[in-house]
Amino acid sequence: MKKRYSANNLLRTFAQNLGFKVYIFDDPQIGPEIKLIEKSKDGEIDAVMLYKNIVCLVSITKGYGKNLEKKIERFFEKLDKIASVSDIKLKIELSTKKQISEKMKTAEKMLKEIYKYIENIQKEYNPILVKLFFCPNKQLDEEFVNKKQRNYEFIIDKDIFEYFQEVLLRLDKRFLFNDFMYFLGIKKVDLEKIGTSKTRKPGRTTPFKVDRLELERDKIIMYSLSLRVEDIVNYVTVLRMARKYDKKGFQRMVKATRLKKINEEYLSKNETFPSNIIIALNPEIYTKEEDFYDSENGEITFFDEFNSLIIIDGQHRFFSFVKGGKLNRYILVTLIFFREEDKEENYSLMDKMFYKINKTQERIDPNLSFILKARIDPESEENFWYAVFKKLDKRGFFANRFSFKEATMKKTPQKSIISVITYGGVLRLNKTCKIKGVQVDGLETFYSENKNDNINFAYNLLKNYFDIIEKTLHTQRLDKNDLTPREIGALLRLIRHFILSDKEKIRKMGEIKNIIKSNNKEHKETAKYFEEILKLISFKEVIELEYPTSNWAAVEGYMLKNIHRSKPNFGNKNLLSKKGMEVYDNA
Repeated sequence: MKKRYSANNLLRTFAQNLGFKVYIFDDPQIGPEIKLIEKSKDGEIDAVMLYKNIVCLVSITKGYGKNLEKKIERFFEKLDKIASVSDIKLKIELSTKKQISEKMKTAEKMLKEIYKYIENIQKEYNPILVKLFFCPNKQLDEEFVNKKQRNYEFIIDKDIFEYFQEVLLRLDKRFLFNDFMYFLGIKKVDLEKIGTSKTRKPGRTTPFKVDRLELERDKIIMYSLSLRVEDIVNYVTVLRMARKYDKKGFQRMVKATRLKKINEEYLSKNETFPSNIIIALNPEIYTKEEDFYDSENGEITFFDEFNSLIIIDGQHRFFSFVKGGKLNRYILVTLIFFREEDKEENYSLMDKMFYKINKTQERIDPNLSFILKARIDPESEENFWYAVFKKLDKRGFFANRFSFKEATMKKTPQKSIISVITYGGVLRLNKTCKIKGVQVDGLETFYSENKNDNINFAYNLLKNYFDIIEKTLHTQRLDKNDLTPREIGALLRLIRHFILSDKEKIRKMGEIKNIIKSNNKEHKETAKYFEEILKLISFKEVIELEYPTSNWAAVEGYMLKNIHRSKPNFGNKNLLSKKGMEVYDNA
C-alpha cells in the first residue's frame, strides 16, 4: 500500500518543505472510495495546497501508466471553468454505494477547513489560483510541459521534481520556495494584503553607495559596490539550465561539495573573496534606471522582491556564505542593468555574458556550452544540430539513451549526446571539406534555402541510417545498447565515406521518412545498399577493441578496414586521422 501512494508522500513532503499546508484526499487515511470533485465538470482533485493567498488544486499520479498526456489534458480540461478562486465549487463523492462514515467525516472536515481558509483570505487578499499536475516519476515531453505552462497549467514531472529536490538538497528551503514562486510566475507583491501597495510595486531597501559605469553605451550599465550577503540573499536567484523548469536558464547546478570545500578551505581563513560576484538586475522587475538609481547621490536601492537579482558569475562563492551561515560577511558585487526595452534581448545578453566569462575563465560543462551556443547564435552549427538531435531523442535508435541535460543535473545513466556529436564530427558534417587532397561534399549540397527543411533532411538521414544499423546489429545478435558513444561516433564519421561512394543514395536517405518500412523498389534498394556495407563490420569485434572511450578515430579505421576487405572502393582511407590510418594498416 505504501508503494501505491508513494507519489502522495512525495507531494506531502514537497509541500511541507515549501511551507504550504496540504490536504491529500487520494490517501490511505481516507481511502480510494472517496473522491474530491470539482462540480462544474466533475473533475477529480487529489490534493489542495494552501499558502497565504495561493490556492493550488492538484492531481497526483505515479506516472507509470500509459496515455499520461491524455490524463493531464483531461485534468486541466475539467478545471477550465475555474478562472479564479471564487469559482471553486468542491464536493465529496463516493465511488461506491457503501457508506464509509469515519473516512467521510475526515474528508468532509478537510474540505470544511479548505473552504474556511478560502473565505478568510478573500477578505484580505487577492487570491491566486494554481492548477498543478504532479507526476514526479514520469519524464514528459519538454514541448508538452512548456506549452501547458504558457497556458498557466503547471506540470511537475520527473525532471522538474528532481530539479527542485536538488535545490533543496544543495541549498535550503528558502531557495526552493523562491524557485517554486518563479516557476509559477508569482511575485512577492502578489502575496501582499489588499491595500498594502496600491501601485503593486515592491518595497525598497535602504540605499547603497555605488560606482556607475556604462559597459556598453545606452545598452548595459554596471554598478560596483560592497555589501553584506544578508542584504540581498532574499532576492537572489540563479537561472539554471533545467529546461522544463525555465527556458531562460543558462547556469549549471550549484555543487554542494564545492560549497563545503570553499567553506572549509577558504572562508575559515579569509573573510571574503578578492573578486566580484556578477549579478544581473532582473529585467522583469528593474525596468527604468531612475526607479532604483539616484544619480545625484550615486546610490542604488534594491526592490524587496524575491528572484529580482540573477547571479551571472560567482554562484559558488555567494552560496558558500549561505551554506556556511556567514551572511554577515561582506562581498564585492558588480550589478548589471540591461537597458534594452525588449526583455528577451536582455536575457540573451545575460546568456552571452555568462558564456563569454565562463568560456574564457573556466571550462564549463560541454552540454551547457553547446546549448548556450545554439541559443545565442541561430546560424551556428550547434543551433542546427541541436534541433536535429532533439528530434532524434524522441524515437528510434537514440530515444531516451542520450541527454542534453547539464552534467550536474543528470540522475539517469543516459550518456551525454555532446560526446556523440563531438566524436562523430557532426558539427562539420554540413560543410564541404578537403582532407589530404580528397574533397568530400557536405550535406549542404543537398539543402534548400529553408532551414527547417534542411533540419528534417538531416534528421531523416540519421534516423534511417541508425535504423539500418540497429537492424544490422540484430542480425549479429547484438543490441543498440551495446554500442558506446565511441562506436556511434565512428559510424557517424563513416557518413563522409558514404557521401564519397554514392551521393544519390545519401540524398534518398535524407528525403524519405522511415526508408526501411517503404515498399518502393528504389527505396528498398537504397536501404539494402547501406545494409550490405554495414554488415561487413564485425560489431562484436569493434565493441571489444581495447581503445579509450574517446578514440573514435581508431574505431573508424577498424570499421573501414572491415569494409575494404570486401569493398575496397568504398569511401577513402585518406579521410582517416593518423591514429585511424595506423589501426587501418594493422587491423
